[in-house]
Amino acid sequence: MTNNSGNSIKTRPKNIDGDAEDSTRSEKKPVVYVEDPPTPPRWLSYEFIFYYIIIVIGYIVVLKMLLTRSNEYNDGLKENKGIVEGWFLGRKQDLSDTQYKIYRQNFPLLSIGLSIFLFVSASIRKNFPDKPFVRILFYNIISLGFLIFVHGSSTIIVLGIAIINFSISRIFERSKMLPAVTWIFNLIILWTCYIYEGYSFKSLSGLLGDETCVWLDSHKGFLSWETYFKVSMLRFISYNNDYYWAKSKRPVVDLKGKSAYFIAQERHQPMEHYSFSHFLAYIFYIPLYIAGPITTFNAFTAQVYNPQKTYSFGDLVKASIKILLVFLGLEICLHYCYYHSFDKSDVWMTFTGAEVALTGYLVLNFMYVKFLIIWRTFRLFALFDGIDTPENMNRCVNNNYTFTGFWRSWHGAFNKWTIRYLYIPLGGKKTQFVSIWIIFFFIGLWHDLWLSWIAWALLNCVFFSIEIGIMFYFYHPKRLPLRRKWYWRFMVAIAGTFNIFLLMVANLAILHGFENSIIFIHNAFFVPGGPTAFILAYSWLFCGIMVMIELRESEKRSKEIKPF
Repeated sequence: MTNNSGNSIKTRPKNIDGDAEDSTRSEKKPVVYVEDPPTPPRWLSYEFIFYYIIIVIGYIVVLKMLLTRSNEYNDGLKENKGIVEGWFLGRKQDLSDTQYKIYRQNFPLLSIGLSIFLFVSASIRKNFPDKPFVRILFYNIISLGFLIFVHGSSTIIVLGIAIINFSISRIFERSKMLPAVTWIFNLIILWTCYIYEGYSFKSLSGLLGDETCVWLDSHKGFLSWETYFKVSMLRFISYNNDYYWAKSKRPVVDLKGKSAYFIAQERHQPMEHYSFSHFLAYIFYIPLYIAGPITTFNAFTAQVYNPQKTYSFGDLVKASIKILLVFLGLEICLHYCYYHSFDKSDVWMTFTGAEVALTGYLVLNFMYVKFLIIWRTFRLFALFDGIDTPENMNRCVNNNYTFTGFWRSWHGAFNKWTIRYLYIPLGGKKTQFVSIWIIFFFIGLWHDLWLSWIAWALLNCVFFSIEIGIMFYFYHPKRLPLRRKWYWRFMVAIAGTFNIFLLMVANLAILHGFENSIIFIHNAFFVPGGPTAFILAYSWLFCGIMVMIELRESEKRSKEIKPF
């Protein structure tokens, strides 16, 4: 179907804050919109050559600033916590991030352990090709041993919570209250285990005896179970909802043209696949237990019986090499850039102007690369085992200029989970101006009961709401003539540049909270030299966004679909 100007008109709803394929279920009346045709390429135009020059000059300035400041600490003129002796060319290294430090220390042991897991799993698939239940049994046995190894006596608590969740699915299987009861129970566990630091066996001394409780409390393992319950909670909610929808025979959405993963997620499994053994295999699946990415119960179980074929063995080997190169690159970079240490120890408060803004920019880039390595490492091991999950970090952190695009790519797996189990049940697009507040506050408090996460949630909700309203207005079919004007892309870049500053402020609130975020903004742009720093940073980012816009036009011309 076409309009008078020859532009294609589509009758599928245009989803602004989630996957179009996931949102179709929540839309009763499709919104007709006009898909703007791609523009001719501009890569070699004089305009873009100018942008390239500005971008390169900007990065040269950034490198000079970060090396100048970092060398003061590398040369021993100053000291800061987290900057330690390194291994590359005699330089010191910034290991102030605890999560990354633990990951790199345990990477060799982790790789060996998961490789053995994959070898045994592959042997079972080869020797018992028609008996997937043997693989399920293997997952259960090896997961139990893994839980005891990492959580020690706390395995009793972990299994107890799992059994209660499974029991909820059976007790309320014919009730519409099942999803609500599941949510309430897991939220209570999430926040009480944080408050009480994972619970203590001491409270059961009257039942078990003082000596037994003291022994149990002193053998809780080296990984705190409450830290990893956050991801397990998402799996509990996924299983109980998928089981409830299968039991109530909820209609399956149109699967024509959808990805293999989406089809596996949406199709109900045979009822015998919702057994306790399948439940345990999914909840405690070792490659994804520690950090995800999160996958749904339906998708996981479907791939146990029919392993993923989206990626060949060669594809996975190439991906492994890439992630090892990224890992090496980050290791070398941390020998020259110490800005995470500056941010964590509040050294940045002594900076002014451009260097404060640079601190925020570099810290966000470090966080991006760190999570890219962690998430993709675990996902790779799952893929080698035949289990696909949604990918996180689909776009580089420096290739986003909207809140919607940023969150769809940064934590893509969690975004899909949120759409399926929160956004759509809360009403989808019809209630999104209200539901995004519930969703972001849940995500913030899901991470931690810190004021900084409340600040993060509040800022994201405010900026997200404004962005959605603006996008609904400007991307309405009535605004097509405006979007076809020569200056439209400049309008987008001007607004997008300002949006990047808001993205930085919102996400740095995780580290700084309300009070320090205000100090950060003040020291960056409201001190002598601050306005100049703002203008230069704005101009540099503007050039970058013009390139980002052209990248999206290039994707449209080649009909490339980002795997969101």
